[in-house]
Amino acid sequence: MTAPAPQPGEGRVGVIVAAAGFGARLGRGSKALVELNGRTLLRRALERCCQLAEVDEVVVVVPPAQLELARRESERVGCGKPMTVVPGGQTRQQSVTLGLEALRGCEWVLVHDAARPLASAELFQRVLAATRASGAAMPGLTPRDAVKTLVGDHAAETLDRSQLLLVQTPQGFARATLERAHSQAATSGLSADDDAQLVRALGQEVAVVLGEVANLKLTTEEDLAVLEALLAARETPAPA
Repeated sequence: MTAPAPQPGEGRVGVIVAAAGFGARLGRGSKALVELNGRTLLRRALERCCQLAEVDEVVVVVPPAQLELARRESERVGCGKPMTVVPGGQTRQQSVTLGLEALRGCEWVLVHDAARPLASAELFQRVLAATRASGAAMPGLTPRDAVKTLVGDHAAETLDRSQLLLVQTPQGFARATLERAHSQAATSGLSADDDAQLVRALGQEVAVVLGEVANLKLTTEEDLAVLEALLAARETPAPA
């Protein structure tokens, strides 16, 4: 007999923290081990996951060469939840697949990039609520600036911003759906920028919740400077 599908609000939640990227454009080795205002991106991501009552388990996927360093960093967090650190693959897609394999008994999965250190607890909760309601969800923002296509080195058509989305993480999915999406992608050779794209390839719609302007992804030195400034403003104690 087929088990009934989980109903909204039911089921354990696991988080896969994708932290296996080397960040060629940043030029600082493993991005997850870059420090911002005294703490690594990896530690910040793990602290956020551990603070969330909705999260039952965390799996961290890191570069194989950084496995022991990442395990020591995860131990410093002192999380009361089960936490596993595993080596990643050659691509983010492969790394998330390995993270899925390491998850234990979770019906819902959130996938988050460690390179986004300012994602709030409220954002995780919004994504999870939408995931439980619809089966798949992601945060995003409509572009603020005009967006045009580029032909050579000339601006061409102006695109309708209301039809465009700047996609963020965490992204949430029913575990069975995400596993099926990764399995199909491996069989078909599909390569995607994020997990939502893989899930849509199954024919599953992905709900959108409001993202956060501060949920920036560390990619370049300029991003590093902006993130450091935002964190310094948030974490510097107010004068007595």
